[in-house]
Amino acid sequence: MIYLTIFITILMVIYFYWRFFFFFRDPDRKVPDGENIVSPADGTIVYIKKIDNDITPISIKNKKEIRLEEVTKYKDDLSYPRYHIGIFMHPTDIHVNRAPISGKIKKIIYSNSNNLPMTMMWWRILLGMRPYELYSDHIIQNERNTLMFDGVIPVSVIQIADIYVNKIECWVKENQEIKKGERIGMIKMGSQVDLIFPSESIREISINIGQKVKSGETVIALLK
Repeated sequence: MIYLTIFITILMVIYFYWRFFFFFRDPDRKVPDGENIVSPADGTIVYIKKIDNDITPISIKNKKEIRLEEVTKYKDDLSYPRYHIGIFMHPTDIHVNRAPISGKIKKIIYSNSNNLPMTMMWWRILLGMRPYELYSDHIIQNERNTLMFDGVIPVSVIQIADIYVNKIECWVKENQEIKKGERIGMIKMGSQVDLIFPSESIREISINIGQKVKSGETVIALLK
């Protein structure tokens, strides 16, 4: 009995350390110079999609493609080709998000929802089962906050909350000037962050599916 008590106590200590201290760590990052887009989040790259005519080829159950506005929750009238990149944030990742480019916050669109768990994506990443997004309806269902950056090129960041603690903190405001790598918010406790930008302005995509990235530090793409 005493061993069970000790075991449970250890588990509780580990949980509370993670819940109230480890999860909220926020180290400084070395933001790379040059004309590039940096990762807005820590995590794993789960998809890199090429968008044409507002359609993203994401496989969710039997749905082989979705409209971009289902992810961003706003109607974008611009029809230029874009990249759509998904970053899954594990419970052990740092959950502070950062600006992918320098510029102005053009618009912020918040959308509430009844959240779905991201467990399926977590397991598929853990087991290396691609496509990672299969059966992950949270991509279009869950609470989210879309931030539109107006910089050298237009870039959108979509913060997507998990079911367990559906809390998105946004630390910036519309029309605010911001620098690349600057902190813009945080998602508690599990989450995903998507990144959308015009493909015609990109010289090279610098990451691969399955790669681990760091917010404000890992270069996602090089600009022309």
